[in-house]
Amino acid sequence: MAFALALVGCAGQGSGPATLAPAPSALHSEFNAVDADNTMYGPFLAATLAQQNEQHASAAHYFLEALNADPESGFVADRAFFQLLYAGRMDEAASLAVKMQHSPNPAQDDLLHLMYVLEAYKNENWQVVRERLKEQQGAGYGFLVTPILEAWSYAAENNLVAASKALAPLINDPRLGVIGQEHYAYILDHLGRYDAASTAYQTLADDERPASLQPLVAYADMLTRTGKEQAAREFLGEQTKRFGDNRFLLREGMRITGGFGPSQDATNPRGAAGLVFYRLATEFAQSRSQQAAIVYLRVASYLTPEVSEIYFLLGNLLEQIDTPESAVSAYATVPQTSPLKPLAELRRIGALRSAGRDGEAEALLRAALRDAPHSSAHLSALADLLRDAEKFEEAVHYYSQAIGQIRSAEQSDWFIFFARGVCYERLGNWQQAEADLKTALQLNPGEASVLNYLGYSWIDRGKNIDEAKAMIEQAVEEQPDDGFIIDSLGWVHYLTGDYHAAVEYLEQAVRLEPTDPTINDHLGDAYWRVGRRIEARFQWRHAMDNGPSDDERKTLKEKLELGLEEPS
Repeated sequence: MAFALALVGCAGQGSGPATLAPAPSALHSEFNAVDADNTMYGPFLAATLAQQNEQHASAAHYFLEALNADPESGFVADRAFFQLLYAGRMDEAASLAVKMQHSPNPAQDDLLHLMYVLEAYKNENWQVVRERLKEQQGAGYGFLVTPILEAWSYAAENNLVAASKALAPLINDPRLGVIGQEHYAYILDHLGRYDAASTAYQTLADDERPASLQPLVAYADMLTRTGKEQAAREFLGEQTKRFGDNRFLLREGMRITGGFGPSQDATNPRGAAGLVFYRLATEFAQSRSQQAAIVYLRVASYLTPEVSEIYFLLGNLLEQIDTPESAVSAYATVPQTSPLKPLAELRRIGALRSAGRDGEAEALLRAALRDAPHSSAHLSALADLLRDAEKFEEAVHYYSQAIGQIRSAEQSDWFIFFARGVCYERLGNWQQAEADLKTALQLNPGEASVLNYLGYSWIDRGKNIDEAKAMIEQAVEEQPDDGFIIDSLGWVHYLTGDYHAAVEYLEQAVRLEPTDPTINDHLGDAYWRVGRRIEARFQWRHAMDNGPSDDERKTLKEKLELGLEEPS
C-alpha cells in the first residue's frame, strides 16, 4: 500500500469524468441537428453524454471534435486527454499531453505531466526525458517514479554511475528503498554486469518477506540467459517450495525453463517502467479503486503493449464497473501466444453476453468447440447460453457432454448438475431433474439456489412438504435479501394453508423484486385468501403489466374476472 499511496496524488489531481454535470439524453441529437455553424458546443455536449454513459471512446471522439473547433480551450483539451487515456488511445493521449504542455498556459496536472514525460521515454529521447522530469519537480509521483525514470534514462545510455546516483534517494528511503534496490538489480542486469546483478538479486531473494517476487523471476531468467540453466532450475525450485507453490512463480518458472523468458521483462527501460505502473494498478485494484487501477493499466499498456497480463486485469476491472463493451476489447487484445488467451477468450464471451451480444458469444463458443470439442469450460458456457435462451433440450446435450468430462465430482461442480437439473425440470423430465438437483445438493449442501429450487419443486408437486419447507427456510437464512427465495417460502405457507404467513413473506418478496410477475401473482393469491380482494386484483394487474408468459397472462385474466375458487 505504501507503493500505491506514493502515487495517489497522481490519480487524484485531475478533475476526472465524474465531475461533469449529467447532460440530458436529448441534447446529443438536438445539437447535431441545429449546430449548423460547426461550433464546439455540439461535439462537446455529445462528448459529455457519452462520458456519462461510460462510452469513453465515443467521448474522446467528440471531445477531439470540440477541440478542433476551439483549439485554445484548455478545458476541452483536458477532458479529451482523460477520455483518450481511459479509452486506451494512448498514443493520441501522449501526443495531446505534449501539445497541452507546450501551450502558453500548461495545465498543472500530475497525470498529464506524467504522460508528457512518458512520451519522450517511449521514444527513447533520454535527454528530453530528464528535462521534462525537471520541469515539475513537485509532482505527486516525483519521489517514486522520477528516480526510476531518470535512472533508466541513464542506463539506456550505458551510464551506470549517473543511474546509481539518480536511484540513490529512492534506495535510501526507509519505506520504499526496496523498490530502488530492485531497479538497481535490473539495471545491472541490463548493462551486462552479471556478477554485481547476481549479488543484488540474491540480496533481494534473501529478504524474509520480499516486496515482490518479480526480482526472483528476473534472477532466474538472467541465470538462464547466461548459460546457467541448472542453477536457474534449482533456484526456481527452492523459491517455489519456499512460497508454497505460488502460481506466479510456477507459471513464470515454466516460461523461463521453456526458453520463453518472463511475462514481463523488467531488465530494459520500457519493461521496467511498465512494471512500475502495472504494480501500481494491482495495488489500486486490491484496494477496490478500480478507476485508478484502469488508468494505470492503460499507462502500463502504453509502455509494454506486449504484456498480456495488463489486458486480462483490465478486462476484469472493466467488467467490475459494468462496462462490458470495453471489457470485450481488453480481453480481445490478449495475444494469441499468451497462456492466458484461452481464459481471456472465455471472459470475452462472458463480457459479450453482459453487453447483450449473445449471438457473437454463441458463434465464438461453437467455433472454439470445433477446435477443442472436449473443453468442459466451453461446453458449460454454451450450455449456459442455451439455457438462458430457453433452448433446454440442446442445453442438456452440452451439459451432459461437460459432465462426461468430470472424473470425480467435487464441490465446485455443483452448478453444472444444478443447471442441467433446471433444464430437465423445464422439459418436464422430473425424474432426471430431481436426480441432478440432489447431486448438486450433495456436492454443495448449503447452496441456497439448490435448496430453494429443489424445495420449491417438491412443494409444487405435493412431495416431501416438511423437508422442502425446512430446505427453503435454510435457503432464506443463507440469502435473506433474495426476493425469489423469500417468494418460495411465502408460497410454501400458501400451499400449506397458512395464508397470513404467506402474505408476510410475499410482501417482503415483492419489495425486493417489485416487477417480477410471478411474485406479484403469488401475493395477489395470498391477499385473496385473507379477504383483501381489492389489493389482490391490484397485484394481479401489476403482474399483467410486467411481462408474464402467455399461460400466466391467461390465468391472470381469469383471476381478474372471476377471482379464486374456494379451496376444497
